[in-house]
Amino acid sequence: MAVVLSVLLLFCFCFGFHVDDVTGTSGHTAGVFSWYNKFSMMNIDELNGLETGIRNAIKDNLMSELMSFPETGIVSTVSPGCIKDTANFPIQALDAFGKPRSGILRENFAWLGNFHECTSLGTYQHCVADMQINAPMNNGTTNLTVPISWGICMPKSCSEDDIEILIKQVEVPFFHLIRKSTGRSDKTPGVVHCNQIPAKSYDAGFICVVTLSSILGFLMLLGAAVDVYIRWFESPQNINGYQTIDNSPVDSKSERTPLLTGGTPNDSVHVEVQRHNQTPKKQGFLTRFLLCFAVNRSLEKLLNAKQGDKSVGCLNGIRVLSISWVILAHSIFYPMNERMYDDTIEFYAMIQRLDFTVIVKAEYAVDTFFLLSGCLLTYLTLGKMAHTNGKLPWGLFYFHRFWRLTPVYAAMILFIIFLDPYIGSGPLWYRYIDHPSCEKYWWRNLLYISNFFPKSEMCMDWSWYLPNDMQFFVISPFILILLHKVPKVGAGLLATLTAISIIIKASLTAKYGMGGGVFGAGGVAGAYWDKIYDKPWTRISPYFVGMAVGFIMVRRPHLRMRPIVVLCGWVLASAVGLVVIYVINNQFYREWSRAEQSMYNGLASFTWALCVGWVILACKNGYGGWINTFLSWNFWVPVGRLTYTVYLVHPIILRNILFSISNPYSGKIIPMTTTFTGGIVLSHMVAFVFALAIEFPFANLEKLLIPSNVEKKKSEKERNKEQA
Repeated sequence: MAVVLSVLLLFCFCFGFHVDDVTGTSGHTAGVFSWYNKFSMMNIDELNGLETGIRNAIKDNLMSELMSFPETGIVSTVSPGCIKDTANFPIQALDAFGKPRSGILRENFAWLGNFHECTSLGTYQHCVADMQINAPMNNGTTNLTVPISWGICMPKSCSEDDIEILIKQVEVPFFHLIRKSTGRSDKTPGVVHCNQIPAKSYDAGFICVVTLSSILGFLMLLGAAVDVYIRWFESPQNINGYQTIDNSPVDSKSERTPLLTGGTPNDSVHVEVQRHNQTPKKQGFLTRFLLCFAVNRSLEKLLNAKQGDKSVGCLNGIRVLSISWVILAHSIFYPMNERMYDDTIEFYAMIQRLDFTVIVKAEYAVDTFFLLSGCLLTYLTLGKMAHTNGKLPWGLFYFHRFWRLTPVYAAMILFIIFLDPYIGSGPLWYRYIDHPSCEKYWWRNLLYISNFFPKSEMCMDWSWYLPNDMQFFVISPFILILLHKVPKVGAGLLATLTAISIIIKASLTAKYGMGGGVFGAGGVAGAYWDKIYDKPWTRISPYFVGMAVGFIMVRRPHLRMRPIVVLCGWVLASAVGLVVIYVINNQFYREWSRAEQSMYNGLASFTWALCVGWVILACKNGYGGWINTFLSWNFWVPVGRLTYTVYLVHPIILRNILFSISNPYSGKIIPMTTTFTGGIVLSHMVAFVFALAIEFPFANLEKLLIPSNVEKKKSEKERNKEQA
């Protein structure tokens, strides 16, 4: 058995990297950058020396290792069943082992083997061993650390510890396993990870979530059946004079976030059936409850592309393009973070190109969402306050926001913890099946405080936007009241708070020496994230710009501008926006000073928000031309209604794709475009289901439990108290 394993290892590692004992690896993103820097600084002689060292190791060590393998010391530490089953490897198992791939000098370190060939044997399991190799450079004078993910096909009778012991017992001097934590699960601290099908046992959490999902599906179908019965059997107009009246307008005026605004039913949820010129027939609570879940009614709302006369149509296009920008960046950088490109060096060189910078700086799409959120909040709320003398039911104001965001957010957390591990399989699936941060800290997400904790403790780390937006929302009434009652004071407060946020972000950048965003942060993306990237005091300036834009829209509903002002506005906004995105490319070619880093980091998000704010004002007031025609296209309306759910679900889709693959990604334009296209289509398909099953029904339930007349009565009561 030992000889067989030795031959397998030599077959799979048919080259001689000399190694020292290694005890750790660097972080993903920082490792990629350091690798690129090392290779980029090597001259042709050094590269030739590395290649010569590999060749000499193969020639000198291959035969000697075959002859000198120790035959003792293994049986006592490995389970008898594993010893017995590894005595004779079938050729399919040998073929399923990972082999060194071409492009090692280009960081092609994922040798995953053939997952499906291995698992098709029935009694064999596919495992991945995380190793580190020290590759000789400069004729052996220096070493370069190489992290390898090696796929091996072993009998199911062998545990992960058995396999690790077997590999360590093989005295091959050119590789060595290291024990390290993957950072993904406290349950798998070792370096050998075996994939099981299914990945986890079906526990009580899985059964409960499946049961809840089944109940939701049943309610959706039952609600649709009730709606059909009411329309066709109780009150069809062509039979007994009844007609169906739907009082829920498609364009809601009560939304508070751009990820949701655009037609989720929320003004009224019940269908009233009335005879012409007769008293409407009152429906019972149970009927109205079931109609909240009616899938046909939710589908009708979702696909309705009509826009109200007072709606700002360009926001739909901006919303959809922004979420597409985010998905594009994630689809490209997720594989890089997992070292899954077959040519990382070429990929890293590609992202330094000027035309690729727009993808690197996709964080400005999130700033656009903050801008839209502040703009819509101010525009809609000040409009209501104008009709209620500044009085609003602020308790319901906060409850509405929490209720609208939380159900689908909570459902996504349940999905990740209890259902997602069973969705896919693959050689790297073990990296994805456990979500300890969600299991421990899910409550931080539901309280919208997760951005105050380290990224390593964040459940759904991409959801950092939501706690920020909620925190901005919480403080907004104080500013809104001032903008309504004392506009000049409110505007001055907005300007002051914006300046403070800019100064704080610039100061933190100067203090920690991190500038230019996540990918221009000198290889310290994790620290940049925790100290600057997701903190409300550094992200709020676009939100304040949005509030200013909404304030202008309320105060000047028909803003008139001279042609020269319009021309200068478009030219300036376009030029400044391009500079904000593309100037960062210069950081790849020279190191910025701390002053430059601070100035850019402090002003970039604010300046970007000003540019997008101009687009909104110009389009709303008739100065958008073909840009407004495109952004206000009716096609964006139903797609925009899915934006919030797409935002939550798209990283799950992309990571399912990533961890299900059997071979490294190709870092070419066409394959990356294919991944992006598949990711955005699948994300919208899954979001479509979540919206119909959770987002729309729970929005309906809010209006069932808190009818709109309750808000009206509270507003009237507050006005009467003020008059008294």
